[in-house]
Amino acid sequence: MTNFILVLLCATVIISTNALSDIGSSSHNNSLHWGTYRPNLYFGTRSRTPDAIITGLMWHGVSELNGLSQTRHSCEQGDNMQGYGYKRHDGRSFGEQEIRDGLNNVTITTEFVKVDGAGPGGDWAVRISGKPIDPDVTADISMIFYMGIEEEGGSFQLLSEGTQKGIPDEVVLAGHTPHQGNFAFVVSGDPNNEPPPVGGPYPPRYDGILTDLDQTAFLGSKIDPKGLWTLKDVLVKHFVERAKTIIQNYQTPMLDPAHLIRLPNGFGGSDPNVFIVQKTLRAPFQFDVSFVSQISDNLDAKEVLNKADRISGPSLTKLIRERATAFDEKFEDLFGLSKKGFTSDQVDFAKTSLGSLNGGIGYFYGTWVVDRAEVDPDTEFLEEDDDDEAEDDYFDTSGSRGGQKKVKATPKPQIEGPIELFTATPSRPFFPRGFLWDEGFHLQLIGKWDNELSLDIIESWANLIEDNGWVAREQILGDEARSKVPKEFVTQFPHHANPPTLILPVWEFIERLQHQADRVSIPGSEPMIGTNDPVYLTQRHLLDKELAMSYLKRIYPKFKLQYEWFRSTQWGEIEEWGRTSRSTEAYRWRGRKGVHTLTSGLDDYPRATDPSIGELHVDLLSWVGFFAKTLQSVAEQIGFEEDAALYAKHVKDVVYSLEDLHWNEAAKCFCDLTVGSHGKSAFVVHKGYVSLFPLLLGLLPANATQLGATLDLMKDEQHLWTPYGLASLSQSDAYFGTHENYWRGPIWIHLNYMALWSLYKNYMHVPGPYQSQAKTVYKELRENLINNMFSEYRRSGYFWEQYSPIDGHGQRSHPFTGWSSLITLIMAEVY
Repeated sequence: MTNFILVLLCATVIISTNALSDIGSSSHNNSLHWGTYRPNLYFGTRSRTPDAIITGLMWHGVSELNGLSQTRHSCEQGDNMQGYGYKRHDGRSFGEQEIRDGLNNVTITTEFVKVDGAGPGGDWAVRISGKPIDPDVTADISMIFYMGIEEEGGSFQLLSEGTQKGIPDEVVLAGHTPHQGNFAFVVSGDPNNEPPPVGGPYPPRYDGILTDLDQTAFLGSKIDPKGLWTLKDVLVKHFVERAKTIIQNYQTPMLDPAHLIRLPNGFGGSDPNVFIVQKTLRAPFQFDVSFVSQISDNLDAKEVLNKADRISGPSLTKLIRERATAFDEKFEDLFGLSKKGFTSDQVDFAKTSLGSLNGGIGYFYGTWVVDRAEVDPDTEFLEEDDDDEAEDDYFDTSGSRGGQKKVKATPKPQIEGPIELFTATPSRPFFPRGFLWDEGFHLQLIGKWDNELSLDIIESWANLIEDNGWVAREQILGDEARSKVPKEFVTQFPHHANPPTLILPVWEFIERLQHQADRVSIPGSEPMIGTNDPVYLTQRHLLDKELAMSYLKRIYPKFKLQYEWFRSTQWGEIEEWGRTSRSTEAYRWRGRKGVHTLTSGLDDYPRATDPSIGELHVDLLSWVGFFAKTLQSVAEQIGFEEDAALYAKHVKDVVYSLEDLHWNEAAKCFCDLTVGSHGKSAFVVHKGYVSLFPLLLGLLPANATQLGATLDLMKDEQHLWTPYGLASLSQSDAYFGTHENYWRGPIWIHLNYMALWSLYKNYMHVPGPYQSQAKTVYKELRENLINNMFSEYRRSGYFWEQYSPIDGHGQRSHPFTGWSSLITLIMAEVY
């Protein structure tokens, strides 16, 4: 952080607070206008607007005709890549990605750079290159890049000279939309590029169907803007139909696939809103795609090329090197991994973790499906047939009181919206959309790297909180997002909660704000840099207290609504089953279904055998307690003293209920509650992550006896301790490793991170009887997590959704650089 502090203290440009805030807000929004905001694709860009100019990359091998069926476009686990992810991505203006495609023996690299420009969001470029994985084996690849316009009234015009053979030189494409105005794309190759030496010589009668592989093939077409996301399917169908026609008429000799699977070099109708280019190349190769955000009317190809020259060829090479160096320097300044003794490979591992998280940020806009059918919030939970755990009857409601009749609500799923969301995503191939449960953890790392980017995402989510305080736990916006989700999980339900994790980055922002106030205090106005300076763009709310207070006042009412919604809809019973507590704080997750509590985020973690209205859930109580603690901190910052006092009382009462209701002295752990066979309250003893939540969220006093027992549980090899991290369920539990085994043993990085986060902040540096024990658990747990994740990354090439408690191997979706990317903070010990 040394360089950052020096820049702040040595800056000499002074700008009035109000003027700077306005200019800074404009610069911030402009810097985020364009991005790699289509994370479900191996590479794709769009603007952060509903009707966007979009781009995307596809490729397939041309050594065999069936290579077309393996066309790469959207990230798919079935593609069996050897690994892919962003080695560097700063979240704003630079992203360097490597994709190792073993099937096609090629490593594809994408290097994305943004610069200032005359139009909205400035100019940008991407360099796409390929090299053989095995240099002794050829890699012949058809590279396809497309540009599309979602906005009505937009169209493209080809300025280059195109013939039936293709475009011999640079592809220069002008475009216009009502929002963006006039703009241009330039696609330029490298003089060392070579096509594969395939086929021929062919008879003269083939001349009409042969294209020149040295040239760029192209196609312009007009399609439904809402269907641009299906372009791969449309294109593959076109290739297949064209190949069939050619094969029927030209069988001997058979055309080589490189000639057969080729764009027709022409336009399908007037005013095309999509333009596709195709380069068939033998690796190594590279080409640049440059976007010029504003051009004049009637500009010719040569003039556009002059404008694009600063972001292509040697100029782009220089920009890529500068941005990579800047990323590396900032990374070391913030996290200091080299100084901490990590090897260069370990540092690169951590950079990829951060880069891939930033590269997974997306902008989503579209309709969503919600069922607002009325249910009884007092008794609502879901039943699940014993012989069909996969059944999804979301509309069952009943209670567990003897003889109570089961009530069916009429399902009423309906499409609403459209709405927009700017968010990080858990996994590009498997979960390329916004998840409330995940996002707060994503922003723990993003906020350390780029405070402003984190605040932008928090506010985007806050804007989705409805007037009653509810927000959908999974944001499935638009047809493209819905295409990745099983039908039974698309509908959202307004009585279903999810862990309110967005309070975690809000808490962290306030801590950074307080730290900044302690570090730099200059009366009047503060030293600032130009509003386009990277330091200012990423830290402006930390440098401008008025701006920070304005932000907190803006989001506070939304999160207050969400907090009150939790209290009014997820409350639980205390007195009815002989329970006593010094407070009335008690909560129960709605949406229970047999062995699943999807709403808790801990899907199949063992709860009470039979869902009932008599359950109380210790993890939910802990979340409510930390929610109150966070809102207390916000209220104190913005001067809402009465609110702060009320939240302080709630926090105190939550701790009482943790101790009085959920602490099981016999089992020495925190437990859920249910109603036993004799109609009395009974503990549900399943030692695991649920037992840790009071510690994870820092609600236990440093001298609490429960803290010592919880640390013992964490370190016990018969229960949660493994050489690879804390297991989600006790290894001695009857349910350990059973059925779908999602939260019944596997190691999850985000909750291991929370354990380290809380130990570091609340216990190992605070005097108390368990301080030494907290230090030991922290030190050994941190080492285990780092060693195993790095080892698995080297073995498999991936970050994983979860890790086996048996052998440490990665499991389930991959790459998973959502909350698993928190390993960067664990390595840096930046909490």
